[in-house]
Amino acid sequence: MLLFLPFVSLGAAAGVLTLENGDRVHGALVLVERDHVVWKSESFGEIKVEKSKVVSMDVDVDLKIAGREGPCALAGHRREQWELYCDEGSGWVMDFPAIDRAEPYINFVGNPVVFHGNVSAGGVFESGNREREDLDVNVNLDVRNGDFHHLINALYQSQTNSEVEGLEKYQLGYNLRWIFAEKWFAAANSALEREEARNLDLGSTLGLGLGYLFFDTEKTAFSLQGGISSLQEHFIDDELSEGQDERYAAGRLALNYRYKFSLGPEIYFDQETLQSLDRSEDYQANAKFGVRTPLVEGVLMEIAYHWLYDNTPSLELEKEDTKVTVGVGYQW
Repeated sequence: MLLFLPFVSLGAAAGVLTLENGDRVHGALVLVERDHVVWKSESFGEIKVEKSKVVSMDVDVDLKIAGREGPCALAGHRREQWELYCDEGSGWVMDFPAIDRAEPYINFVGNPVVFHGNVSAGGVFESGNREREDLDVNVNLDVRNGDFHHLINALYQSQTNSEVEGLEKYQLGYNLRWIFAEKWFAAANSALEREEARNLDLGSTLGLGLGYLFFDTEKTAFSLQGGISSLQEHFIDDELSEGQDERYAAGRLALNYRYKFSLGPEIYFDQETLQSLDRSEDYQANAKFGVRTPLVEGVLMEIAYHWLYDNTPSLELEKEDTKVTVGVGYQW
């Protein structure tokens, strides 16, 4: 039977945190994060301990686990696993390192918001014998409200040289993830895009899908999702896009991977494939592989390789586009 005591304060909750060096810290759980446990010690106040240093945890309050709506009772914790009982059902075991967030259920009010993001800018500016101006600006936001993750990204690119003038690209995307089980999530994705170099005046995407979160910690993350998207495209010059569908449905497969090394650099890989359900020859894929290296606190350098393949481009355009960008940004 679950012990759901809404009128008991955190300070009254008794627990013991056992560390790998043998220390036993009496107090109460405040929060389990991606890589840390925040514990309120009776003697030292609030402390933060790495998950890898925690041998066991004993608490006498019900917990809110990311991906579970109701309270869960922690029946046992031994090194790498939690034994949990939720909603008066049968017990189940969960890997402790894989827990993205857990907190006392009595503190779970209003679903606290967790906010992460980064912004980066880079470019090439030349004058004299060669005239060239390239500018790339990226903004990525990750807003988490309980079991809902809001992923927002914006992109602006501009290219000007002796051969072309003022080719611009605008892109705005919003993805919603609802974690309804331990690692499964429902996904909704949307995007608006304008790219003059590809004869695209305005493209819009709306889609729904299902995804699986293999892991998501401060150090590394990997997710895979698939679904159906509806795409609509309006072209700058219709004569260059004869025979292309302005609206069509497509199957979507997306992959996101991130890994942060102990010394600081972080690599990431994002890939998306869209396959038209009406025409087998109409498909496109894009990928981005990058490395972020911290310079000082919060400031980073980013190098990224962009790849785009469109099997049915506008007339006179190449199917494949590639680009390498180098820039400086800020991450929080």
